[in-house]
Amino acid sequence: MPLYYFDFHDGPRHSFDDDGQEFPDIKMARDEAIGALFDVARDERRAGDRRDCIADVSDESGRIVFRARLSLTPEWLT
Repeated sequence: MPLYYFDFHDGPRHSFDDDGQEFPDIKMARDEAIGALFDVARDERRAGDRRDCIADVSDESGRIVFRARLSLTPEWLT
């Protein structure tokens, strides 16, 4: 099975995957990245309004094959 690596970026915080995980295909790795991205975003409430959380999925060669971004932009409407 192919090995995929998951790196997460949340503003100044970064988490790099040195071990990787095996998945039968990139779609399963994609689903894992998206689910984990919600967990990373929920994990810590930072001060400030704007927030971008990014998940990069790399293959065994180190090439990024998928990226997901979760953005939060709160706006007062009054």
